[in-house]
Amino acid sequence: MTNLWGSRMEKGLDQEVKEFSTSIPEDFFLYKYDLWGSAAHCKMLEKVGIISEKESKEILRGLRVIFQEIEEGKVDPSPFEDIHSLVEIRLREIAGEKIGGKLHTARSRNDQVVLDERLFLREKIGEVIEKISFLQEALLRKAQENKDVVMPGYTHLQPAQPVLFAHHLLAYFFMFQRDIERLEDTRKRVNVLPLGAGALSGTSLPIDRQYVAELLAFPRVQENSMDAVSDRDFILEFLGGLSILFLHLSRWGEEIVLWSSPAFHFLEIDDAFTTGSSIMPQKKNPDVAELLRGKTGEVLSSWVSLAITLKGLPLTYNRDLQQDKPPLFRATKETLSSLRIAARLTQNIFPDRESMKKALSVGFLTATDLCEYLVGQGVPFRRAHAWVGEMVKKLSASGKHLRDLKKEDWGEYQHLFPENWEEIIDEEKSVRRKISEGSTSPREVEREIKIGEELLVQSRERVSSWRKIEQESWENLMGGSCVL
Repeated sequence: MTNLWGSRMEKGLDQEVKEFSTSIPEDFFLYKYDLWGSAAHCKMLEKVGIISEKESKEILRGLRVIFQEIEEGKVDPSPFEDIHSLVEIRLREIAGEKIGGKLHTARSRNDQVVLDERLFLREKIGEVIEKISFLQEALLRKAQENKDVVMPGYTHLQPAQPVLFAHHLLAYFFMFQRDIERLEDTRKRVNVLPLGAGALSGTSLPIDRQYVAELLAFPRVQENSMDAVSDRDFILEFLGGLSILFLHLSRWGEEIVLWSSPAFHFLEIDDAFTTGSSIMPQKKNPDVAELLRGKTGEVLSSWVSLAITLKGLPLTYNRDLQQDKPPLFRATKETLSSLRIAARLTQNIFPDRESMKKALSVGFLTATDLCEYLVGQGVPFRRAHAWVGEMVKKLSASGKHLRDLKKEDWGEYQHLFPENWEEIIDEEKSVRRKISEGSTSPREVEREIKIGEELLVQSRERVSSWRKIEQESWENLMGGSCVL
C-alpha cells in the first residue's frame, strides 16, 4: 500500500487518476519539514499520554532513519501519493504497524501539509532576506566607490537635474529595504502553528497545541481550525512580496540595460556578465540584466496562479489546494537565484565618468538651480519659473546652453545678476548646494550610506537569530544537525 486511505473504496485507484492526482513530485521537497513536524507531534502525544515514552522513542528513531535515508538518496518517492504517505508508511515498516500507526493520531494531512509549508516558508523568508542584503551590500559598496561621480537624473527619461551616481544607487538600496520589511512582516503571519486543527474541526483527544508550538518555535497557534486547514493567505502574501521585489529587480535591470547602451554609455559591464551575437561579431549584450526583467513575469504569474486557485474555494480543504506548491517552489527558486546573480552583476558594473560628465551638458539640467537662485533673491517662484522657461526656449532654439547667457539676457533681473553666476549653473556644484534631508548632496548621501550599513547589520542579525532558534528546534527534536 502506498497511500493512507482506501478502506472506504471497493475498487483500487485508476492508474491514470493516480498519476493525475499525485503530488509527490512537488511535495517530496517538504520531507525535512514533514519529519520535523512529525517529531513535534510525537513528543506531544507522549506528553499527553496518548503514546508511551517507549513508543515515542521508537517513532522518533524511525523518523531519524527516514531523514537519513532520504538525505542519502536511498528512498524512491515515485510510488507514493505524497510526502505524508511516504513518511508514515516507511515509519510503519521501521517501527512496526502497532507503534508506527499511532503517529497520525489527532492529525490530518490537511493540517499536516500546511504545517510543512509554514516551516518551509519561515526558513525561505530568512534566505530571501539574506540574499537581498547581499544585493544591498553590492549597491552600498558601489555607491561608496563612486561618491564623487555626478550624472544626469531623469524624469520621463528626459534630462532633469544633476544627481550623484551614488544617490541613484541608494534609491535602489532603500527600495530593496522595503522588500525586506514586507517579508519580515509576512513572516509574522507565516509563523503560526496550524497543527491540531485536524481535518477541519479539531479533535476530541486531549492534545496540547501550545506545547507543539513551543517545540517548533512558533510564537502562537492558529485560532480557528477551519481557517487553519484552508488558509493559504500566507503563501499568497509571500508571493505578493516577491512580485514587488521582482518589479524592483526589473527596474534595476532596465537601468543597467539603458546605461550600458551606446546611447547612454554610462556603464561598462564586465565581459563575464554579458553575451555576444551568433551573427553580429561586434555585439556585447546585457543578457543578465535582461533576464532579471524577464523572470519578473514568472514570479508575478506565480502569484496570479495561486490567487486564481484560491478564488471562490468553499471552506475547508479542497484538493485544489494541492496546486499551491508548484507556484510557491517555482517563485522561491527563481528569487534566490536571481538575487544572487543580481548582487554579482551589481559588483561588476563600472561607471563611465567621462560619458556621465559629458551628458551633464545636455538638457539644461541646472535650470531649476537658476529658479531657486532667483527665489532666494525674493522673486516669486512662479515668476522665476516662467522667466527661466522663456530663457531655455530661446537658448534651445539657437542651439545654446545656459552657459551662453550674458548679463543683458537677464532683462528685468539684470540687477540680480551675480558675478559668480556660472557657479549657479555648474552641474557638479549643483549637487553640493542641496541641503534638504534625503537629497543628492554629498553630505546626505554619506548619511544614507551609514543608515544603509546599519540596516544591513540589523537584517542579518535578525535572520541569524531566527536561524538559531529554528536550528535548536530541529536538533532537539531530530537529534542531529541539519542545514536550515
